[in-house]
Amino acid sequence: MRPATRSVLTRAWGAATVGVGLAFLVRPHALAGLVTGGRHTPDNTVVRVLGGRQLLQGALITRTPTPLLVVGGTVTDALHAASMLAVAAFWPRYRKAALTSATIAGASGIVGATIVLDDRRSKHRNVTDRDVPRGTSGVSR
Repeated sequence: MRPATRSVLTRAWGAATVGVGLAFLVRPHALAGLVTGGRHTPDNTVVRVLGGRQLLQGALITRTPTPLLVVGGTVTDALHAASMLAVAAFWPRYRKAALTSATIAGASGIVGATIVLDDRRSKHRNVTDRDVPRGTSGVSR
């Protein structure tokens, strides 16, 4: 993918993360109730803290989509997804909310990992292209 396209995708990922975080901050009970069907909803404070984390992460990535922040966001999402799987295993009462949270974080982490891998492939391709003299195929015989 071209760098401009990757930048747009990265900023869109960040903006979507801001949106999810903002929703959890502003309407924690309503969203948790929607996910759980109104039963066994996590405490609003927990939902707001997680929303705040997403809002901060998304804002940083949207404002400054550097590879370091993208990797950091991806790792944070992966750790969050893993922690929610543990919550689902140890607290069955909150399983539905935890698995939903793990799914959202996992999907976000996959987007971030895709951006990171594409960036690395692109950089490797550019280095390889510069090493090949013009007028040759670059293939050794």
